[in-house]
Amino acid sequence: MKLYLASKSKFKSQILDKVYINHECIDVNVKEESTKTNAHEYVMELAKLKARHGATMVSDGLILGLDTVVLMNGKIIEKPKTLEEAKENLRKASNNKVSVLTGISLINLDTEEAFTDFQETKVIMNEITEENINYYIEKEKDALYVSGFVIETVASCFIQSIEGSYYNILGLPVEKFYQLLRKMNLDLKDID
Repeated sequence: MKLYLASKSKFKSQILDKVYINHECIDVNVKEESTKTNAHEYVMELAKLKARHGATMVSDGLILGLDTVVLMNGKIIEKPKTLEEAKENLRKASNNKVSVLTGISLINLDTEEAFTDFQETKVIMNEITEENINYYIEKEKDALYVSGFVIETVASCFIQSIEGSYYNILGLPVEKFYQLLRKMNLDLKDID
């Protein structure tokens, strides 16, 4: 069975590659808007939207939709539009606890089964000096992605501890994907 990742994100695709899950990326290009104010419902609604849109683009197989945000001080922090906004996100994260939320939606077009859930990972950040914020922005070519900090590069220096899924922080909680796959009575070997 073919797996389609409803995203052109190189990060998400690389995660599937790292865990040896064959897939094909499809560009769903949907407007990411939600009526939900609860962050957990928000990411699940957007993940479902992406998966459903992806389901209109292929005729069979599995469609995986994802949406990741950072929740800080009760507020959803989206991808920054500017480097200054990315810096401001890092300033707010300094000496703070943030939650990374990923909505995950899996649709089996062959059986018409669909499951949507979320994964949450809590990250406690160390103090981040202005000099290190500037250093990070200067070095990190992908600073305008998820909330302005890419966890697997320089930003990893700013982390005190992680509670939950590391891969969730990267945008694709493989543990939750596996759980949804098993709900469909499928195994990893069923994906070709």
